[in-house]
Amino acid sequence: MFSAKSIVRVRAVAIVIGGLLGLLLSASTASAQSVPKAICGPGDHTESGFQGQTTTQERFSGDSEAAFNCNLQLVGEFRGEGAFSQDGPAYADDCAYFGTDRDTHSEGVRNQQHHGITVIDASDPTNPVPSAYLNDTAAALIPHETVVTDVQRHLLVVAQFAGPDFAVYDISDCRHPVLKGEIQLPGSSGHMGALAPDGLTYYLTQNENLAGTGTGSLFIVDLTDPSNLVELNPFQYTANGQPHGLELNPAGFAPGLAEGTRVYAGQPGSAGDGPDGLVIEDVS
Repeated sequence: MFSAKSIVRVRAVAIVIGGLLGLLLSASTASAQSVPKAICGPGDHTESGFQGQTTTQERFSGDSEAAFNCNLQLVGEFRGEGAFSQDGPAYADDCAYFGTDRDTHSEGVRNQQHHGITVIDASDPTNPVPSAYLNDTAAALIPHETVVTDVQRHLLVVAQFAGPDFAVYDISDCRHPVLKGEIQLPGSSGHMGALAPDGLTYYLTQNENLAGTGTGSLFIVDLTDPSNLVELNPFQYTANGQPHGLELNPAGFAPGLAEGTRVYAGQPGSAGDGPDGLVIEDVS
């Protein structure tokens, strides 16, 4: 992750990462005690209600369009093209990575000069610049919400949105990723993914139910050898289950629970996606 001195804002639009599930998982690692309220600076733009939560009025009045901040100041900025908030960014060392899903929208493709994952060199936080564009795999061209990095293993992992391609890049030189491995996941229609904390396994949710059967799956890939990726048996959801986002438990999440042994998958509940709720899977 970047330090407080190397904050990057992409396309002049603040990129919001995570959600309630991620917030709950990360907050649980601190302690069972309440987190004290932050003391914000006098010029900060803060929410009117609970700290970190925008109200309905703020969302619909337009107030939330001006980024909320508490002790967070813009240091550098890169105005790129085609970035969607869901496409990252993921971070490693002095670099950030975000996808350009405008490839899925005809009105964006016509005016987009660079396609694929944009690699940002933020070694000078006041002047972040693109150092590479990853467009050599279908996964990198349209990754949607699958862009994930593992800093310890120096890996960048992406899966093709609404398609079967899956790719892993070596980011030992974070500015210039090198394709390490690529496989096809037959029947996959990738949407969003997460890495196990040890960086050895990747879990991929699906954009749609398999072949219209009404049964959703969670695709799983073994990354033990990034140059020899292995697809594991998908986890099959019952009825019309179709989880969207997912997280794995961090260390200390619950007494006696080893790190990365539970998948918590949020199931939307919109039309055709099955009942609203949370699916918990044992992946130990």
